[in-house]
Amino acid sequence: MLSALFAFALLAAPAPRGSAATPAPAATPYPTQPGPVILFLIDNSASLPPLDPSERRVTALEKMFSFLQGHPYRLVLFGGKHEISVDDVSRYRNEGQWTDFYWAFMKAKDLVAQYPAATEFRIVLVTDAIPDPDPGDWKDLPAGWDARSQSVRKTLELLRELKLPLYVLLVGEPTGEVAGRDSEQSPGFVLDMVTAANGRRAAPLAQTLASFFGDDGLLLRKFVYRVRPHEGLKKLEPIVRRISAPPRAGVELRIFYYFVAPLLLILVGLLGLLVRSFPGPGDLEILELAVDQPLHIAVDRLHRSPEAVWSAQGLSLLPDAKSAAATFTLQQAGVDLAGTGFDRSNLDRRDAALLPLDLDALRSALETATDTGTREEKIHALNLDYAARSLQASEAERILTRPLAERRRTSALEFLRAKAHLAFDEALRRRLLEPRVQVQSYGRDGTRREIAVGETLRLGRYRFLVRELAPGGRKDVRLVLYYDRVPSLLGLKTVLPDFFQRAFRFRRSAQRLVS
Repeated sequence: MLSALFAFALLAAPAPRGSAATPAPAATPYPTQPGPVILFLIDNSASLPPLDPSERRVTALEKMFSFLQGHPYRLVLFGGKHEISVDDVSRYRNEGQWTDFYWAFMKAKDLVAQYPAATEFRIVLVTDAIPDPDPGDWKDLPAGWDARSQSVRKTLELLRELKLPLYVLLVGEPTGEVAGRDSEQSPGFVLDMVTAANGRRAAPLAQTLASFFGDDGLLLRKFVYRVRPHEGLKKLEPIVRRISAPPRAGVELRIFYYFVAPLLLILVGLLGLLVRSFPGPGDLEILELAVDQPLHIAVDRLHRSPEAVWSAQGLSLLPDAKSAAATFTLQQAGVDLAGTGFDRSNLDRRDAALLPLDLDALRSALETATDTGTREEKIHALNLDYAARSLQASEAERILTRPLAERRRTSALEFLRAKAHLAFDEALRRRLLEPRVQVQSYGRDGTRREIAVGETLRLGRYRFLVRELAPGGRKDVRLVLYYDRVPSLLGLKTVLPDFFQRAFRFRRSAQRLVS
């Protein structure tokens, strides 16, 4: 009966490439079943309790192999160096005098060498974790070393060399060096073994998480199991099935869904709430200005926005400058281009007709005369255009900005040429004619200056960038201020990237009309 069961067990194992010193499985060079080859290293010393209290030792071992459900496996029974047998369940008698893990793993190394290089292996060590090597097997020892210390050191070195997944089944009650530890933990030597074999995957936290979820993942796996004598095969069955099963990402996914994802959602929601209030970096404050009407601005004062939302942050309007942080005043350009105040008695009739025109009309008239006018009109237009373009921008500006009281000293023709220059010089035109905004800030460091697009402006604890200054809105000019720096709780509005703040503000608009 035992020989028939042993033959059935060996048929399920993959065939090695060469002959072995012990009975070999079937003579096919490749595994007959998919999955890794399970190498069982069973402690055969007298100190190891039975695998099951109600079954004979050999019967319990054969039943444990049946839990693999057809996976290929090999068996190594070990004690001391000369107490090792391979693939012979009948030798499982727990009569070994020694327990030396090094020679067990050396035999496992020999078995691995008999298989194709791509074969996957998993080692399952069943032991009570009490090393007890034969001193006769370790005669040439370094000074200060005993057989036990040398065996442990060489075992760890061998496991680092093998780099094969190692699972340890601790059978029995915690005794000796195991005493005082939690039943799910292992003695220090076993922890050292699984760490040497499995690397960082054997970290205690990873094993605890895998144990909590009752499954192995791609990265989180449990490598050390405790089986008490009274638990027997009932406890061994799920362990062996779990070890032989292919790894799944279920553990990592459950950890992500149960712990990481909720924490991320809570964190994102909390950060979103902390940065949702207006203003934030990239937000816009819009001021509508009318010519020569001062606009008094307060900083961080409770106010109600046009969207019927109350806020105590950002900019708001005040009726006077008493409590204001700054006053904005729109000033129209003070350049009179109508041509008043000049003596026109000596002016050519064509020049006299062009003098009172606005810049766009003057430019259009010159272009029309040049393209479709008579010969005399073309000559007049070209001469005026040539004279206008010959002026330097600074000279044209000097002529055009003279006070009315001084215009008597300037000829009307000279003024017309400067005006024609301005009609074609866009840069000078913007500098002289665009609306200007003056800002008067208050307080100890109060200043008065003009602002232009692209400049920075500090109001209270905020720093702004002038984004736009152009006609529009309900008044003459629309001034758009871009929040460049916004202090906040814990500095979140400064530290967190702008794209995150825009995505998690939970509000409809990034701009606000100052009211």
